[in-house]
Amino acid sequence: MAPHTSEALSPSRSADLATDPLAALRDATREQHARLDAGLPIAQPLATLNDYAAHAAALSAWLAALAPELQALAAREPRFAPDTAARLQALRADLRDAGASPAQAHGGRGGPSDTSDTSDTSDLDDHSEHDPVPSIATRQQMQHALAQAPDDANAVRWGFAYVVEGSQLGGQVMHRQLAPRLAPHPLRYLQGRGADTGGHWKSFLALLRSHLATPQATAAACIGAQAAFAGLAQHLHAEGAKT
Repeated sequence: MAPHTSEALSPSRSADLATDPLAALRDATREQHARLDAGLPIAQPLATLNDYAAHAAALSAWLAALAPELQALAAREPRFAPDTAARLQALRADLRDAGASPAQAHGGRGGPSDTSDTSDTSDLDDHSEHDPVPSIATRQQMQHALAQAPDDANAVRWGFAYVVEGSQLGGQVMHRQLAPRLAPHPLRYLQGRGADTGGHWKSFLALLRSHLATPQATAAACIGAQAAFAGLAQHLHAEGAKT
């Protein structure tokens, strides 16, 4: 198969990539996104609770690495609310109900249990002693991306945010597929913002477009988005998951 970058672009598509940050971000990450989705064990037809626990542990480490940069972006744009702490709490609770911690899910020290009680969510906000260790691979990818565009650091961060916020939409698709088979586990993280997920995504895209007003900023955001995907893929590979 010919590399994606060698494909001829139609005039209309070329115009979209030049003027629409969302189109440019989608194009820049299309191959990474497809490759990651195709290789995720959690996306396979017979995915198990063990697979979800490993997936949740990987996402915990990935988000923990991205969180400081997302918060830095939110400090500059108050309308951007990444809600990273709540998402990490949801993952922590999901791992608890699967009988694993962020460290245990990949390490095999106490795998998911079918006997865990999923009905009690009272400690969702509690801080676990098994907080995720930020993904080293993701941190390295972020640092490299920021170094590539030192004059457009915030634009790079919008690229990070694009991948994180977009993953909430994919999570809801996974939730619909997995919930019947993995019940009674609530799969909290995959529910995203519930009925508000779509509206939040539209609001995020409006902010994204307003902050990526130049080709230079859009190019920097594409670097950030590619780094976010690469960090997750490399983390999964390092943990022994199929990518």
